[in-house]
Amino acid sequence: MSVFRKPDPTSVGSSAGDRPAIARRPLLGGAAALSLGLLGCTSSGSKEQPVPAGRATAASGKPPLVKVHLLGTGGPEMSTTRKGMSTLIVAGGQKLLFDVGRGATQNMYESRINPKGVTKVFLTHLHNDHYEDLPSLWLNPWFMLGRKEQLEVWGPPGTAGMVAGMRAMYAHDLEHRSNDLFKKSYLDVHVHEIRPGVVYDKGGVKVTAFTVEHKDGNPAYGYRFDHAGKSVLLSGDTTYHRNVVEHGKGVDLLVHNVIAFDEELTRSGKLKAVEEKLTTPEQAGRVFSEARPRVAVFSHIAKKGLHGKAGDDVVMARTRKAGYDGPLHMGLDRMTVEIADDVRVSPPIPTAGLPELDSPDTKL
Repeated sequence: MSVFRKPDPTSVGSSAGDRPAIARRPLLGGAAALSLGLLGCTSSGSKEQPVPAGRATAASGKPPLVKVHLLGTGGPEMSTTRKGMSTLIVAGGQKLLFDVGRGATQNMYESRINPKGVTKVFLTHLHNDHYEDLPSLWLNPWFMLGRKEQLEVWGPPGTAGMVAGMRAMYAHDLEHRSNDLFKKSYLDVHVHEIRPGVVYDKGGVKVTAFTVEHKDGNPAYGYRFDHAGKSVLLSGDTTYHRNVVEHGKGVDLLVHNVIAFDEELTRSGKLKAVEEKLTTPEQAGRVFSEARPRVAVFSHIAKKGLHGKAGDDVVMARTRKAGYDGPLHMGLDRMTVEIADDVRVSPPIPTAGLPELDSPDTKL
């Protein structure tokens, strides 16, 4: 577990009118960090002691104001360790899901989150790897877990057509599985096709959408999430973009996509078109250096030819070489980030003893 404490505005390195200086701690990435318990290393080499699972996360003993679940941290590439892109943010008694890549519903369950209670979905863009698991989230909790609350989906222009197509594809389920208990009306989906600006503001939770550049994925959005003075920036799929920097300045957590190739693929230029629509480690380092979040995390990690931990290490090294010296993690599926006075990054919780989610009565 890594801990990043709220900076003291009276500390050396800050002055009146300036944003307080934040202690920067070089972190291990990927599996290496997990093997050491994700302890945050200070520049002197001392280590924070991890907080036992289940304890409050803030120094004051209060629960986190915002909890971020990195449900899926991969791209479209197949991996045994990273499923499709999906991020769940829990705050103010609400659960907001950003993208629904393959395996998102399974990873909710393995994170002890009942998918039945996740009904608000925000899509960054309409590439298939960002909504492949939407049908599972839509249908399975309905007929298996007794969900009555209808889904609500926010996304770019074209989202309504995508949802209509999903309903057409699953027409047999709608017609033949519905009955007095599992009513067809529970499967109605409320779609909001959004433009840049505030797209959600309810119960102290605000979501702001902004445009990014993803070439064949356009129109594409990033999102900023705000609650109780805490903030999370999700870049979505994009190359370097000033909107990410401007909306992400000083946020508690900045979650950014990254793409990297091995040397042979880089030299060949075969996938240059793919590289140009996502963010290289060098570009990400520039974003982080300009925005200066309290913590930065990579997600939607596309590593072609750079497999496993060794590939993760390459991405981290290139980002550091680009000049970014702040707290940085390679995202892992089901990693969590808790934001209160401190920002704490924790590894996935174990699945041992997790009951099968097979009925509305199952307790996770």
